[in-house]
Amino acid sequence: MEESDTYLMILDEGREKQAKKAVLMVGEERLGPPEESAKARLDGRTNLERLDRMIRHAAKATSWQEILDTP
Repeated sequence: MEESDTYLMILDEGREKQAKKAVLMVGEERLGPPEESAKARLDGRTNLERLDRMIRHAAKATSWQEILDTP
């Protein structure tokens, strides 16, 4: 079961959801709540490696735009 595509997809979806939550938590702590447009852009991000970079960047960013523009 651990090698099934469905199982791996479910795990990735969970990781993606947690990474987005972490970006929001760190960003809100540093910059305050994001605008709805920023939340919508974050929702569109699906690459886990990029989301991880966004989490790290959120700790030192000066704007939500800066976080969302993380390559």
